[in-house]
Amino acid sequence: MSREAILDAAEAILRDEGYAAVSSRKVATVAGLKSKLVHYYFKTMDELFLALLRRVEEKHFDELRKAAASNEPLRALWQLSREPTVPKLHKEFVALATHHEPLRQEIARSAERTRQIYAAAAGDALVRAGLSTSTYPPVAVGMMMDGISRVISTDKILGLDCGHADAISLMETLLDLLSVSQCE
Repeated sequence: MSREAILDAAEAILRDEGYAAVSSRKVATVAGLKSKLVHYYFKTMDELFLALLRRVEEKHFDELRKAAASNEPLRALWQLSREPTVPKLHKEFVALATHHEPLRQEIARSAERTRQIYAAAAGDALVRAGLSTSTYPPVAVGMMMDGISRVISTDKILGLDCGHADAISLMETLLDLLSVSQCE
C-alpha cells in the first residue's frame, strides 16, 4: 500500500510540476507518509524513477494493446498517442534519462516495444489496403503517427501551433484511406 502511494505521489508531482520537483521529502508529504518510508521502498531516487517509469509504461502498454486489438487499430493508436498526459510524462522521463543511464535504457526498450505495436497495426492496414509494405514501411508509418503527436505535444508546451492542423489533417486522411480500404 505504501509503495503504491509513493509511486502515485511521485507520478502526480512529475506530471504536475516536473522531475525537478520530485524529492523524497515532497513525495512523502504528498503520499501522507514519513520520508523514511520512501527510502525504505526505494534506496535511491533513481530506483523510484525507474519503478515509476516501469509502472507508467505497463499502463501505457495495456492501453496500446487494447487499441491495437480494436476494430480500427491505427485510429485507436493515433487517438491514444494524442492523449495529453502521455507525452508530458514521457518528456519528463526523457529529460531525466539524459543523466540516468538505467532510465535511458528502459525508455529505449519501451520505444522499441511501442514501435513494434504501431508497425504491426500499420502493416496489417497497409496489406488490407493493397499497399506495398516495402514502399510504405509499416515502422515508418507508425513512427510518423507517434512522431507527429509528440511534436504537437511539445509545440503546445511551447505555445506553438504552426502546421498542426495540416499535420493532423494529413494523418486523418491517411487513416481514412486505410479505414475505407479495411471495410471494402
